Parts: sequence; C-alpha cells; structure tokens
Amino acid sequence: MSKLETTANNNSIPDRNDRMIKVRNITIIGLVINVLLAVFKITISIRSGSLSLLADGLDSALDIATVIFGFVAIRIAVRPADKDHHFGHAKFENFFSLGVALLLVASSGIIGYQAITKLINKTSSIYDPYNLIIAAISIVLKGVLVWLNVSVGKKIKSPILVANGKNFRTDILTSIVVLVSVSIGHRSIGSFSLYWVDPTIAIIISIIIIITAIGITRDSAGVLLDESPDEETMLKIEKYTKEQTGVKEIGNIRARSVGANIFLVDIDIYLDPTLTISEGHDIACIVEDALKEKLPIKYIQVHVEPYHTHEEEEKNEHEEK
Repeated sequence: MSKLETTANNNSIPDRNDRMIKVRNITIIGLVINVLLAVFKITISIRSGSLSLLADGLDSALDIATVIFGFVAIRIAVRPADKDHHFGHAKFENFFSLGVALLLVASSGIIGYQAITKLINKTSSIYDPYNLIIAAISIVLKGVLVWLNVSVGKKIKSPILVANGKNFRTDILTSIVVLVSVSIGHRSIGSFSLYWVDPTIAIIISIIIIITAIGITRDSAGVLLDESPDEETMLKIEKYTKEQTGVKEIGNIRARSVGANIFLVDIDIYLDPTLTISEGHDIACIVEDALKEKLPIKYIQVHVEPYHTHEEEEKNEHEEK
C-alpha cells in the first residue's frame, strides 16, 4: 500500500510567487551594485596599474554573471512537476550553483596568472586616492549584499542566494586586502620597494576565491547526489510517524533531498494485520499529512506492512518448517 503525494505543504515550503518576488528584488539590487563597482574598479585600476584592484573589479564583473545565473536558476527551479520531471525542477538551482563555483575558479585563475606575471616583471602600481575610496565603498556595499542574500536565502531556502552571499562575503575580505594593497603597494622602505605587495595580495585573493568555490561545490553536490537529510531530521521523521494512531512500528526510512531543503521520503509502517485495506490506507494518509505539516517534505511514499509480535513471528517460522 502506498501513496505518492505531489502537492507541497504551504506551511513548510515557501510560496513560489513570494519567493520569486524576493529573488527578483535582490537580483536587481545585486546587479546595480556590482555593475557600478565593476565599472569604477576596472577603470581606476587601469589608470593606476593596481593589479589587486583590477582583480577585485573582475571579481565584481563575475558577480554580475552569478547574480543573473542565480535569478535564471530560481526561475527554473520553481516550475512545478511535469511529464519529464516528476519531482519538479528544484535541483536546477543547485546545478546552477556549480556554475557559480566554476566562474569563481576561472576568475581566480586569471587573477593568479596576472599576479605572477607582475611579480616576475617587478612592476609597481601608481598611487591613486580613488583606489582607496572605491575599495572602502566596496566593503560597505558588499556587506549589504551579504546580509540580503544570506538572510533572505535562508528564509526562502534558496541555495543559490546563499551561495551568492558566501561569494560576496569573500569579496569583503578581498576589498579589505585591496585597501591595504593600494595604500602601500606603491611605496618603498628606503631602497626596498614594496612592488610585490600588490601582486601578492592578488594571489591571496585568488586563493580565497577558490576556497569559496570549493564550499559552494560541496553544498550543491550533496543535493545533486541525493544526500540524506541530517540526523536530526531523520529522527523527527521517525518520531512523528510513531506518534500517529495505529502505527505499531516503523521499518526502513529512506530520504533524499530533491532541492532547496525539500525532501522525498520513503517509509515502511507496520499496522495491525486485521485492518482492512481502506483502514490501512487511511492511516498511511494520516502519517503523510503529519510529516508534511511538520517538516519540509514535498513527496512521501508510505509502505504498509502487517505487524506481528516476536512470539507470532517465531510461531510462523516454526509452522513453515
């Protein structure tokens, strides 16, 4: 006996329209901020020759792509199930998160190559006060983007927004070290030139970006590889199932993620073998409704099995022999 439920519980899974409105608003804010930062950083860095600021500017340019990536991913992810995707499209969001990670790796490679070239050539940057101003502004604006993406992303259970938030968080660290770099990279201590400060910091930035990409990949891969929920969620599934009237015992519990904190659950429940098919079906429905009400579960399949005491099982085994 089983029942596959395909209707999401509104109390546990964010409403699609409300989710898209929040994502759209954050996308617009992110695009405006990153376009302005990218233009100013790249323009000023070309004039001053600061590689670290140029790297920061290229990172902001890539952020434009990741923000657009995120919006497109969520638009696809909220589509309902269809004949080709029976469990919906939620995993597309995690798939696009991997795209964000790949863009970060690409940007770090470009930055690292340019930094090493500058170290070899011993090229110094030119002091420009606008370097300091744009780096300071970047710290403040990226802080706003981190707060918006992470807080809203967790609220609406969006891995792509959280991934973007983590990316912007590294951007803050990047802008801080850039601020240091553009402050002293053009200076010398006696005859000792500090030309190496700017490219060295650029290399550090590229390493930070790679670490962020690894974190995003790890988070998204878990969902794409059907990772099970955490132990606390599994224990709650067991607890809430056992609480339902008529459930004598439970057997195997199998669960996997099908998207942004949305799970598919397959569970065996043991009932009184004297119950009718209709009565067993009603209890299975009660179990499904209870779990969907209390947990972010979108699909549940319940298998009904006859319950026997230990003594009855021994008797049946003896009779079979």
